[in-house]
Amino acid sequence: MRERSLKTDRRDEIASRHSRMRQLGVTVSSEYYQPSPMFFTREMAQLNIVGMYRGGTAFVVSNGPSLKTLDLNLLKKPGVITYGLNNGPKTFRPNIWSCVDDPQRFLKSIWLDPAIQKIVPVDHFERFIFDSNKWETMKTRVGDCPNVIGFKRNQKFMPGRWLWEDSFNWGNHKEYGGGRTILLPVIRTCFLLGFRKVYLVGVDLNMNGKDTYHFDEQRDKGAVSGNMATYKKMNEVFFPQLKPEFDAAGFEIFNCNPTSALTTFPYVPYEDAIKDATSEIGDTTKERVWGMYAKPEDKMKMKKEPPDHLKPNKSVDVIAKQKDDGLVYPSPIQPVQPVQPVQPVQPVQPVQPDNSTPKQEKRVKIIPNIPEMKPLTPVDQQQVVVPEVQQQVVVPEVQQQVVVPEVQQQMVAPEIQLPPRNTININKNASCVANNSEISTSTLRKR
Repeated sequence: MRERSLKTDRRDEIASRHSRMRQLGVTVSSEYYQPSPMFFTREMAQLNIVGMYRGGTAFVVSNGPSLKTLDLNLLKKPGVITYGLNNGPKTFRPNIWSCVDDPQRFLKSIWLDPAIQKIVPVDHFERFIFDSNKWETMKTRVGDCPNVIGFKRNQKFMPGRWLWEDSFNWGNHKEYGGGRTILLPVIRTCFLLGFRKVYLVGVDLNMNGKDTYHFDEQRDKGAVSGNMATYKKMNEVFFPQLKPEFDAAGFEIFNCNPTSALTTFPYVPYEDAIKDATSEIGDTTKERVWGMYAKPEDKMKMKKEPPDHLKPNKSVDVIAKQKDDGLVYPSPIQPVQPVQPVQPVQPVQPVQPDNSTPKQEKRVKIIPNIPEMKPLTPVDQQQVVVPEVQQQVVVPEVQQQVVVPEVQQQMVAPEIQLPPRNTININKNASCVANNSEISTSTLRKR
């Protein structure tokens, strides 16, 4: 059961009650009837991430100059969770990060990086950040940045309740002897997140005017003196009193710096710490995937991975083949002969238009064979023969001439009684005149 802190930070309490809680309609109570909330959103809603990293190992990456002597690429291996602080991400980008001082003292790239989970005091949410490139205060607040989580601080160090109180202690206020450090809330956060083994790297606890941090930052004599006083309290008061509490809770801390002034925790070489943190995961480049999708009853029969030539398309075949070693391997599948592609049908070539000069149409001029007209003789019957008529048919460009047979039409003129003494004269219009009356040949024709 968590115990209430004796001296909470008044600024954090004011921020938690008057910032954004009313916007969500949260009732503020002086007592908690549920497990005490430890982490908060900007709106001061509870964010329960306690135990999220249960079973993991954390590497707290501090800012001592000794960090420059380490191979930091080892911290990027699978299975390693890193926890940075202050401006340390200038050298190494961690998974989790914290600060307790004014937000404008820390790099803009930390606040704006969503890949870094930032766990900071709730008092920081409404504060502005600083643009370290343009060297000016930005209009962006801490609460506007991605992946930011808040916690509440207290300023009276009590070792017996330090792991269980409902806020984060970061040392003593000056009225209780002074000495505050970011390393205390970082270790408390590791415990709450579920880590039960922590390795410290870059924790030197030794500063002078020449060697300050593993990044480029100046410190005057007053700052160096103040840090050294805090380091002394950490090495002689805070951690020696917390060590029995850590042991009782099964919380192990090791120091990977052989020259560190912090001697409370046992030393473990840096490379050995990396091996310990990654031993269960192993070499991920050699991790087997083949057979993971097999049925449970077949999976244990495939304990030994077969060679590639026996893997049917890199998948599990239900029909297995028994080998001499007693293991079941999938039977190789004979490759299917590819079907010969059908030859494409050649497209019909379109008829090319004849661009040559069109042939002139041949016209045959037919001259009708009209017999010479002779005067009619006075006979009882006269047969009038109509001239032959030939009809010309014009055939289109097929160049085929159709010859229409001649049409002959005969007409028998009616009997005409002529006076014996009178004569009949034929004029140019082929008309007949008799007894002063005109008879046209058109009446003699039958159409």
